[in-house]
Amino acid sequence: MRYGCRASRIVFWPLCLGLVAIACRSGPGDEQKRWALAATALLTEYNQESHDVLEGVVRTQENIARHKMLLNYWWGIDSREHLLFLLEWVEQIGHRKRFDEMGRYMNTLSDHQFIEMLKSVNKEDRSSWETVFKYWSRLGAKSLIGWDFCRYIHLCRRGYLLGYLSEKEAWDLIMPKAQLLQRTFDSWWDLGENYLIGREFWSFERTEASGEFFSRAFEKLLKDQISPWNTIPWRLDLQ
Repeated sequence: MRYGCRASRIVFWPLCLGLVAIACRSGPGDEQKRWALAATALLTEYNQESHDVLEGVVRTQENIARHKMLLNYWWGIDSREHLLFLLEWVEQIGHRKRFDEMGRYMNTLSDHQFIEMLKSVNKEDRSSWETVFKYWSRLGAKSLIGWDFCRYIHLCRRGYLLGYLSEKEAWDLIMPKAQLLQRTFDSWWDLGENYLIGREFWSFERTEASGEFFSRAFEKLLKDQISPWNTIPWRLDLQ
């Protein structure tokens, strides 16, 4: 580019150096990536997948077809656009919004009013209200951040497997959420408990069907010395 190029080089040289430094800065290292993947460890255990591979499974046609069907069944996602829409929904709203709205409303009711309300709702909603009653005040600002953003990371992993996201796009989305989880919670135990509470809030039916498995997986991840929760330090630097 010709116009004023010499002066521009002199004036903007420090800025150019800064941009080069940013461009050359390496992304997350292997340990940081493993930490982020460990945030989805409960789902990974449930699906019998790999804890240290972004896509979770070998990328075969059979696995791609199976997980495409499952992602569509559970999330209604069948394209990159749908995936990005759902990721935005989780980031901005998620289940924590309803959880907090229900908690605030519950606080306006007397004990008698709350009990009477529970009598008028179906089993699924009653389970959600009971979860709010047990945990909302205790969780405070943590809300269901663990539940929402562990699932966010899981969706990014699925998106990469199915070709909806490039590897770089997946990590660029995942790592800020891993940092958020690390700032919000105190330990793998703290994060895992929040995920289980969120799952209980989300679905009485699914908790009845597989809640025991998730509870066992939670204990295994905490006790097994070779599990990612015992081999990856919670306070690992993710920056």
